[in-house]
Amino acid sequence: MTHVMALDLGTTGTRAVLFDEKGEMKGSAYKEWASFYPSPAEVEQDANAWWTSTRDMIGEVLKKTKVATKDIKALAVTNQRETIVPVDKDGNPLANAIVWQDRRTGNECDFIRDKIGKDKVYKIAGLTIDPYFSASKILWFKNNRPDVYKKAAKFLLVHDFIVQKLTGKFVTDHSNAARTMLFDITARRWSDELLAGMGIDRDKLPEVSPPGKLIGPVLPGAGTGLDKGTIVVAGAGDQQCAALGVGVTEKGRVKCTMGTGTFLLAYSSSVKLDPKTRVLCSCAAIEDSYVVEASMFSTGSLLRWARDTLGHAECDEAAAVNQTPYQVIDGKAEKSPIGSNGLLFLPFIVGAGAPYWNPDARGTLFGLAAGHQRSDIYRSIMEGTSFDVKKNLDVFKEMGLAPSELRITGGGSRSGIWSQILSDACAVPCIRPQYEESTAVGAALLASVGAGLYKDIAKAANDFIVIKARFQPDKKAQEKYQKIMGVYTKLYDTLNGAGLFKDLQKVV
Repeated sequence: MTHVMALDLGTTGTRAVLFDEKGEMKGSAYKEWASFYPSPAEVEQDANAWWTSTRDMIGEVLKKTKVATKDIKALAVTNQRETIVPVDKDGNPLANAIVWQDRRTGNECDFIRDKIGKDKVYKIAGLTIDPYFSASKILWFKNNRPDVYKKAAKFLLVHDFIVQKLTGKFVTDHSNAARTMLFDITARRWSDELLAGMGIDRDKLPEVSPPGKLIGPVLPGAGTGLDKGTIVVAGAGDQQCAALGVGVTEKGRVKCTMGTGTFLLAYSSSVKLDPKTRVLCSCAAIEDSYVVEASMFSTGSLLRWARDTLGHAECDEAAAVNQTPYQVIDGKAEKSPIGSNGLLFLPFIVGAGAPYWNPDARGTLFGLAAGHQRSDIYRSIMEGTSFDVKKNLDVFKEMGLAPSELRITGGGSRSGIWSQILSDACAVPCIRPQYEESTAVGAALLASVGAGLYKDIAKAANDFIVIKARFQPDKKAQEKYQKIMGVYTKLYDTLNGAGLFKDLQKVV
């Protein structure tokens, strides 16, 4: 039987996943790597560790599954986006990679803002000006490590680095290029205007390919153990692959990844820009399609905070009954009624992402009374994070991208009560696919199409993806949440409008 492989290089490690031609997962292997923190605001990784871990995990999944290498037709790479590494003409790193989380490039962002302007960047690249994106990292090397910038043959994203090791070619894909702040998402090419404005050399960037297109065969000397007949197909960024991997292939479908934060991606057949720049637009994993993105920074991380600071009893109970603490927390949250007995939680423990984009905002527990229990706090976290999803879905609706359903994935989607709250608060069905590894599923779909197993990516997605659970909105709960969200919005607007978030930081 024919197989395809997905190489999923996330922020903390790499996963090799093998699928058969029917979309059944045959096995996976995972290995972590280290991040380095030269200062609290700086995050780096050794790109050689990406490759070593990837090569090891290819071998490990082949050993686990005992699938003959001649039966692996194609592979595709998906990756943490924005992270950038300078390499020489042979693809060897010249310095540690600067990771997407790194915040050192404030001066470079100020330069881009002054020289080009946020409106022009948004119009061309679909992004805000932020240290998050790759262009400011390349500029940092030019300004602070001019020797490295000069020697660099290319600046590569994670996808591109692994592809080069596998094939010897310097190639990125549209979806990854769209997260650099250097790519014209309408013309689908590197933007001469942005490159000239920032002073970045075009020849230091890789060639660009649509996702799902053939790049070349695996090099015999790559040391992967793969057959020389295995082809490498252009992959896509992790969030775009995750959207494809849960079936976001048509208008109305929205991916909702509930992990550390929440990432919403809505399908669009054309570039969609928000006049208020509350959400971003990037190229999708599907050729000639786009995704509109909204990022919320605190979801699972907020519940983890509650577990670690308030939930010692739940941790003890979980150990006693052989469950996870989150399963026990779910049970407690189910005992609290809609509205958490009058508690509201603004979930901004690391600032507020979309649609607010307010780094000064902070988490706020409002309405606390003597009779409240931990169960009410747990539920208020689930409700507060769901309210912000609803706010972003309302922005999508304003842009002509009204959601008909949420395709949910990530650790938070394992919670039945949280999924139901999300469905009720957002007034849309929430659908959970069988495989939580949606990013790898998306990469496998691209490999399948690139290998000629499917001609139509949407059909491939429908054939691959099996629905595990559905959560339908309850009309009465929906009506209650609509009223509660009115108070929630007023609470944020009042605190922010009065400058209280900023004032608090000034006095402590």
